[in-house]
Amino acid sequence: MLLRRILFRRGLIIPKRQLSNVNVPFEDDLTGFEDDSLADFQLYKGPPTTQEQQQPTEPIIQPSPILPEEPKSPIQTLSDVAKLKSPVIFTSKLTNPYLNLAVEDYIYNAMPKPESSKDNAYDRLMFYINSPCVVIGKNQNPWQEVNLPVLNSLGVPLLRRRSGGGTVVHDLGNVNYSYMTTKANFDRFKFVNYVVNAVNQADPLFKIETNERGDIISEKLLGLNYKISGSAYKLSKGKSYHHGTMLLNSKLDVLGRLLHRDESKLGVVDSKTSIPSVKSKVINLEMESDKFINVVCDEFKKIYGPAEEDQDVHEFNEMFGLSDFAATSPVTMFTVDETTDLPEEILQTAEELKQWSWKFGSTPKFTHLLANTKRNFSVLFNVENGELTSFELTFTGEMNPEIIQSFQYLETYIKDNRLEYTGSNVAGYILDDEISDWIGESIDGTI
Repeated sequence: MLLRRILFRRGLIIPKRQLSNVNVPFEDDLTGFEDDSLADFQLYKGPPTTQEQQQPTEPIIQPSPILPEEPKSPIQTLSDVAKLKSPVIFTSKLTNPYLNLAVEDYIYNAMPKPESSKDNAYDRLMFYINSPCVVIGKNQNPWQEVNLPVLNSLGVPLLRRRSGGGTVVHDLGNVNYSYMTTKANFDRFKFVNYVVNAVNQADPLFKIETNERGDIISEKLLGLNYKISGSAYKLSKGKSYHHGTMLLNSKLDVLGRLLHRDESKLGVVDSKTSIPSVKSKVINLEMESDKFINVVCDEFKKIYGPAEEDQDVHEFNEMFGLSDFAATSPVTMFTVDETTDLPEEILQTAEELKQWSWKFGSTPKFTHLLANTKRNFSVLFNVENGELTSFELTFTGEMNPEIIQSFQYLETYIKDNRLEYTGSNVAGYILDDEISDWIGESIDGTI
């Protein structure tokens, strides 16, 4: 049965497949789908973007306007542009998620702070599209947020970013944006409202709006607002950034499977200090990535307006009809691609993001309860800093000495040794092969 909705402005009817009840990238209740769709996930490519054709134009001979002098040495490096005391838009053509997060972090750290409260035009805007990956917030628990067996079976990387917020799934069908400004100017609604205004003026399939959490959502479709982009924030050193993942043409069924955990199979993870993701129903905006980036860039430029002219320059340009040429936006555009010379700090950060100690080892203390209904027992693992510290066995019936015996080697080892909490590590110290395989599969799919 197809679920259909009527778009209020355009009168369009959209088939059910465009409305999603899956939890991606913000977690939600799931519906079933064929496992076969997972096999192509790593090879999945987003829809082609529209390349605007630029038509050559004849030069217009006009008296030269009086403009500010051009710098004698043109700025060409990422390092130089990141330090500019003027607004900059960065667009990354890289799809390596580790590099993109590292570039984002570098731009944020290099962004100068205004010398006075009146200087607030050093803001940055960055866009990037990642190959398939799952990104958790700084204070989240990957065992709680992600279906690790599915993730590992597909070879999809897991990343932990340096900002808060919930778990998101990136693929070539969504665009990530990051808005950077001063800490004093931080406003969780400010930039998303710019995005909403820009998109709504670009003839979208349906209108979008901002909710009370600062998320970007659809207008009501059959009585529901579907989430299109969540938000994450970081405030430090007098600066702030706000970033989100805009669902444009993502493969929602596959992405949903990556975040859905069946606790009867994967166990119950209980963490008092980790911050869980907020569940929401999601939908694709179905806008081409280039179009989305362009309309938001245009809105960003409007915020800062044209460059200021002194009175004499203004009168001269008005006299000769040159105002349109002189009053150009002060926003600098910079593209990061394979030819860009990346500073060593970026490469070092990318390597740090890859480390198990950061992705898993920085997880707050938690417990993981696994129940084996076939053998009538359960095991509660206590994990701290990503390492197994202790465990408890509980039996639903009579105590089984053989099961207890199978865990003794593990118990002895962790008393004096550190053991990273992976399926293969824990399973390797359990003597009963059936129990060993079950635990390895339940923890992260490795045995």
